[in-house]
Parts: sequence; C-alpha cells; structure tokens
Amino acid sequence: MNTPIREKLDYVPGQDGMQPGDTAQGRAVQLLSFRAGDGPLIEIQPDCTLRLERAPQSMVVSWLEGGQPMNAAIPVVEFNALIASQQLVIER
Repeated sequence: MNTPIREKLDYVPGQDGMQPGDTAQGRAVQLLSFRAGDGPLIEIQPDCTLRLERAPQSMVVSWLEGGQPMNAAIPVVEFNALIASQQLVIER
C-alpha cells in the first residue's frame, strides 16, 4: 500500500494565506492589544494602516505611532486570532 508523502513545510501556515517574504497592507479595524514576547503590552489604534511582512513563524507588523516607526513580530497563532476576531484586516 502506498502512503502519500506529505511535504514538510519550512513555515507555519496561517489564515493570512501568505508565504514567508510576502508583504501586504493591513488595517486595524478596532484597538489591537498584544504582547510581543515578554515585552510590554502593545496597542495599535483603530484605522491605523499596517505594513505586514510574513516570516516563517510570525507576522512582522509595522506602523507609525506619533510619527515614529514601530514594529512587532506577532506569532502566527496570535495573528490568526486577530484576523478571526476581525480586529485586523489584510487589504493586500
């Protein structure tokens, strides 16, 4: 009996439909609150434009806050939850 060979992915797939290295634009639909690793709580205000870059295990999110560039890597599982709860939309 032949067992199908499963291709091993070198990244964690997510609801974003993106591959590592892909970029897109997104938008915070409502207040986004998350903790990047062991760091402080990060809040992104509603209607904030986001630049998204897919990494193998996370989504790198960049935005401007008070005219200053900010960025954070969000694990794919947490990013999926933000999409599912419609707090964030990908506008490609």
